[in-house]
Amino acid sequence: MELILKTGSLLLIIVGAYAFKRAGMFRERDYKILQVFVFNVTLPAAVIHSFALNRHDMSMLWIVLLGFLGAFIPLFVIYFATRRESVEHRTFEMLNATTFNIGNFTLPVVTTFMGPAAGVPVVMFDMGNAIMCSAGSLVFTNALLHLDSDGEHQQTVGQKLRAAARNFYTSAAFDTYVVMVVLLFAGIAIPKEVVTVIEPLSNANAFCSMAMVGMMMDIPELSDDRREMLKVLAWRFVIAVVGSLAAWYLLPISPFARKIAVICMFAPIAIFATKFTDMTLGKAKLAGFSLTVSAVISLIVMAALSAFLPA
Repeated sequence: MELILKTGSLLLIIVGAYAFKRAGMFRERDYKILQVFVFNVTLPAAVIHSFALNRHDMSMLWIVLLGFLGAFIPLFVIYFATRRESVEHRTFEMLNATTFNIGNFTLPVVTTFMGPAAGVPVVMFDMGNAIMCSAGSLVFTNALLHLDSDGEHQQTVGQKLRAAARNFYTSAAFDTYVVMVVLLFAGIAIPKEVVTVIEPLSNANAFCSMAMVGMMMDIPELSDDRREMLKVLAWRFVIAVVGSLAAWYLLPISPFARKIAVICMFAPIAIFATKFTDMTLGKAKLAGFSLTVSAVISLIVMAALSAFLPA
């Protein structure tokens, strides 16, 4: 019953934010304000909080590899499988069907369902996923489909590398992951005073992230857009099933961490995917609605896996 109530609470935040938007209390682009706050404040705080309060096992590095390969390999699978489709459709599918929404969705959801200890495997998964999520998916999609990153002229290799590097080092969440890994290998503990200061910010991550998802929601009007969304959801389901089976049967980690890895594979579309879709196709609304639909589906699946998957 408690798990059902927690699931309903998170869904209520998403629906409530969307209802406020429809009522005119939020403007169409107001989600960007919350997005800045989440990416730069609450998410880094939640990452630090998880690292500070929970014991770390070096075998968790296998989850980092899963997070990277789970986003990297499907990009090329989709590229070859969609070679007969239009460039626009291929771009949308490659950007939205591959990377995972971990820090802004899975981390608050899983820690709500399974407690703070579940945060460490989630963060480790996101370290691998962040390589593709923060910049990699856009860089590879542009290169494979011969797209212009700025929509005006073909960039040189040096410009593309600098743009990719900028996406990494300007991401507060990614920088936080890197620092936490360094501290992990160095055996340096985070002071209790730091934990006390950031705890309210960490606790706000779940609410702010769910509200942001609801504020991004906008139902597409064109049937072609709805078909594209369904294709993306189908791709994500296949990727999740294959990746979760690999995590469950192949990863040499504890049963509890393996369960978290499986849940991570069912994460929804990444927030960055909506940004990249807007940059390349100008379809932020479709990407945002696809994200919201995938988030609702993921929330239900994650609740079921948390309740019934053994650990």
